[in-house]
Amino acid sequence: MTIRTTRVSACVFAFLFLFSSGIARAQCPPSCPIPGGGDDTTNCLSELASTAMHLNSPFFNPVKPKAAKEHRCFDGDPGCDLDATANGECVFDVDVCLRNVDPAIPTCVPTDVTAFDVKGESKFAGLAALEVAAQALLPAASNVCTSGQSVTLPLKQKSSGVLKRSKMTLKVVAGGASGNDKDTVKLSCVPRNWPSHGFDHRNSRNNPLETTLTTGNVASLLPLWSFVPDGNPVVTSTPTVGEKLIYVTAWDGVLYAISRKNGKAKWKYDTGTGSFPGLFPGIQTSATLTADGRVIITDADAIVHCLDAKKGKLLWQTNIGDTVADAAHGWSSATVANDRVFIGRASHEDDPCTQGHLYAFDLDTGAELWRTPTVPDAICNNDTSIECTTNADCGGGNTCIPGRGGGVTATPATSDDGETVYIAAIGCLSFPSIGTADSIFALDAATGAIDWVNRPQTIEQFSDGPPYHDYGFANGPALITVSDGMAGTQDLVVAGSKDGTLYAVDPDTGATVWTNELLPATEFVGFGLFNGAIGFADGNLYAALYDTSLVASPDNLDRLFAFDGTDGSVVWSDREDEYSWAHVGLANGMLFTGGASSSIEFHIYDASNGTLLRNFNTGEFLEAPVGGPAIVDGMLIAPSGVFGSNGAVRAFALP
Repeated sequence: MTIRTTRVSACVFAFLFLFSSGIARAQCPPSCPIPGGGDDTTNCLSELASTAMHLNSPFFNPVKPKAAKEHRCFDGDPGCDLDATANGECVFDVDVCLRNVDPAIPTCVPTDVTAFDVKGESKFAGLAALEVAAQALLPAASNVCTSGQSVTLPLKQKSSGVLKRSKMTLKVVAGGASGNDKDTVKLSCVPRNWPSHGFDHRNSRNNPLETTLTTGNVASLLPLWSFVPDGNPVVTSTPTVGEKLIYVTAWDGVLYAISRKNGKAKWKYDTGTGSFPGLFPGIQTSATLTADGRVIITDADAIVHCLDAKKGKLLWQTNIGDTVADAAHGWSSATVANDRVFIGRASHEDDPCTQGHLYAFDLDTGAELWRTPTVPDAICNNDTSIECTTNADCGGGNTCIPGRGGGVTATPATSDDGETVYIAAIGCLSFPSIGTADSIFALDAATGAIDWVNRPQTIEQFSDGPPYHDYGFANGPALITVSDGMAGTQDLVVAGSKDGTLYAVDPDTGATVWTNELLPATEFVGFGLFNGAIGFADGNLYAALYDTSLVASPDNLDRLFAFDGTDGSVVWSDREDEYSWAHVGLANGMLFTGGASSSIEFHIYDASNGTLLRNFNTGEFLEAPVGGPAIVDGMLIAPSGVFGSNGAVRAFALP
C-alpha cells in the first residue's frame, strides 16, 4: 500500500486556501478554513471554523486555478450535509473562532473582541443560535470558539414539487478596540437528483424525494424522448441526472451529456476505448457528478477521467492499472466524499486476472492519496494461505507467485461523515480465491488502512481448479439503517454474493449479523445469483437475481425479491425464470427493474407488496434494460442494451 502525505507551511497556507479545497479543510485554530474576507488587519478577530465546510466553487482547475468563493453541497452529501440524508435541505457545519492568532493572516494582530453580530439571523434555522453562542464568549480576551453550531438551508420547491438549488450569504461582524471584522461566506444547497450509480453514499439506489410519480399514476407513463448514442452502443450503467443535464456512459467509450428536457446531446467526451480488445469495450461505470460541477468516469483501459460537467473539458486523468500486464479495468463507479474520490480496480476479464485494489484520489488534482490491495502481493503455489516474498518462504522448491483476484467491481459506500469506506471484492475463475478475496471490507478513508474484513468463504488452493469458484460480490455494498428490535435502530452493511447468499454485517466490527441463502453455491458460479446492484428503501432490500451457475439451473426460484432489512427474510418475490443482471431503482414506494438478455421487458412494482404496476413491452425497449434506472422529478430514465448494439437511454413521464 502506498500513502502520499503533504506538509504545508504556514507561509503558503493562504495561497493553498484559495486554490485547493482539500488543503482548506484545516482545523481552527491556528488557521481557519473559511476566514471570510475583510481587512487583513482585523480579519483575525473572527473566523469561520468548520471541519466540514470548504470553498469549492468555482471548482479547482489544475490548468487555470481560480479562487473559490462559494461552498456547494448536495443535499445528503457525506461530510458536507451534516444530516447526510437527502431530505430537501442542507445542514452546514458553521462555528466561529474569536481573537485568533492566525499564521495565514500575519498582518492581523488580534485584540479583545467585545461585540458580535450575525446579520439576518432570523432568516435560516441555526443563525440565531450561532449568534447567541458567540455572544456568550464575549468579551473574548483570548482565542475562544463556539462548538456544534450549524445552519440549515432548505432547497427551493416549485409548485410542481420539483426541488431547486438555494443560496444564502452568511454575514457576521465582530468588533473590538482595533475596529470591526466583517466576514461573509456564500452557501449553496444543490438538489441531489440522481448524481451517482448508487444515488447516495449509502448505495441505497432510492430517491426519497420523488413525489410526482406514485403507485396510483405510474402506469400512465408515456415515452418522453429517446437518446441513441452514435452507432447504438450498449448502455449498461445508470444514467446520472443533474439539474439540467443527464450523463450517459456507453460501450463505445464515450460519455454523453444530454438535455433533461429533450434528450438531445449537448457535448460528448471520447475516452478512445470503444474498440478496446475483449468482451467489454468502452465504459461500464456510471458517471459520478459532484455538487461543484465535476463529473468522473473510469473506462475499460483503467483510466479515471475528471471533467467539467458543464462543458465536458478534461480537468485531470489518472491510471488505476500500473502496467498493460495488469489487465485492469474500471468497473467500479466512483464515490466522492470529503474531496476524496474512491474507485476500485478489477480485471478486464477473468483471464488474465489482476490484483484488486481500492484507490483514493484527490478530487482537485487527481493525485493518488493511497491504494490498498484486497489480496496479498504474493502467495506460495503449494499453499495459497502463505504470504511470501521469495521462493524460500514456500520451502521445498516451491514458488512464490504474484497474488491475483479480489477485484473491486462494486461501487464503494461511505459512512455518513465520509471517513469510513465500505467495499466488496469478487473472485476470479482463472485464479484461486486467496487472502481476502470474495470479502466485504471497511477501510479508513484518510489512510486506506483496513479496519475489518468479513470473508464468508474459505480460500482455495491451485489444486481446486481451474475454473475456480469465482464467488464474491459484483455490486454493493449498501449501508442501511433498520430496527434493532428494541425500539431503536441499527446500521448494517449488506451485500449480495454471487454464491447465492445475502449477507448483513456490523459496520463497526464486520461481524455477521444475518444471512439468507437463497441457493447453495455451486463449484463454479459464473455470473452469480446477486449480480446487479441491490437497493434499500422503507426497511426493505430489493434485488433482481441471475443464477449460481454460468448456465441456468432448473430450479423454481423467483428472480425478483424484497427482503426485510432487519433479518433478511423474504417479504415478497416474483418473476420466476426471468434471470436478470439488472440494477434496481426505488422511489416513492415503487421498485423499478429490467430483465436480462433473454427479456426486453422493464417492470414497475409496488415495493411494499410486489404488485405489478406497469410492464413495458418490447416496442418500448429494443434491447434488455439491464442497466440501472434513475427516477427524478416525475421522470423515469432507463438505459438498455447488453453484449451488442441497439443501446439507448429512454425517458418516460406522465401525460
